Amino acid sequence: MNITGITGDAFKDWIIAIMGNIFIVILVVRSVGYYLRKEWGELVGHILVAVVVAAIVYFPDQFVTFLKGLWTLFTGQG
Repeated sequence: MNITGITGDAFKDWIIAIMGNIFIVILVVRSVGYYLRKEWGELVGHILVAVVVAAIVYFPDQFVTFLKGLWTLFTGQG
């Protein structure tokens, strides 16, 4: 059995996807509650957090590139 090249990336991605989806479901359920109680500030906050979590879960490479771009923008480092 050749174990060369096994990095655990697939397992890590699987765990991130499952945990991210659970977190998004929790955010959606809470957001529905805020909508029904007409707590608009909390609703908007939860939607923004859900967008960031979805970006991390579904587009991890693009999200890291985005964060690096923001870091370069604010620090001027290339």
